[in-house]
Amino acid sequence: MPSEKAAPLAVVEKLFAEMAAANPAGILALGTPENQLVAIRKMRDGSSRVEVISGEAFSKMFTNKEANLREEMYAPQVEVEGDYAMVYGRYVFFVGERLSHCGVNQFNLVKIAGVWKIANGASTIDPGACTEKEKAMKPDPKRWGLQK
Repeated sequence: MPSEKAAPLAVVEKLFAEMAAANPAGILALGTPENQLVAIRKMRDGSSRVEVISGEAFSKMFTNKEANLREEMYAPQVEVEGDYAMVYGRYVFFVGERLSHCGVNQFNLVKIAGVWKIANGASTIDPGACTEKEKAMKPDPKRWGLQK
């Protein structure tokens, strides 16, 4: 991946690391003050619920260090146009070693004073949408220091 694409992707990867570390301050530091997430959550009855979550509220979802939450975008795509970047792709979300759900993430980033920040994002959250390939996945041991 060309270096211009590496920096925005690194911010998204850092977001996942801060989520796993249950570090709300670290999560907030990666975004603009106004950043938000739109979550499209598939409900058990088949309907979808759209939630708009502020960066502050999102960060507070990750405070339990014992929860062992890990999110991985396994084949991210990155587009960069000047001071704008988009990082998107399918993801898997683990609670411990158990696959919780899968979906698509899309993050819009802006470069402010030479630093990439997450402006907003959108995610689908659907426990029933995991492909066979995703169902076979486990958390990446190299990414999370899980070597035994």
